[in-house]
Amino acid sequence: MQFEISEDMKEKISDWDSYKPIDVTGAKFAYTFIPTGIGLAIQVRCDVCERTLSLSEDL
Repeated sequence: MQFEISEDMKEKISDWDSYKPIDVTGAKFAYTFIPTGIGLAIQVRCDVCERTLSLSEDL
C-alpha cells in the first residue's frame, strides 16, 4: 500500500502550520494514514503544539 500527500494537502498543511520545528532534525509532524472500509483517513499532528489536522474530506 502506498500513502501519498497531494500538492493540495501540502498547501493545507502549510496554511495550518505556524510553528518552527523544535527537533534537531527539523521534524515536527506525525502523519497518520488509517485505511477504512469507506476510504483513507489522513491526519497530521504537530509535535510542537499538539494540534491535529484532518485531511480526509470525504469521510
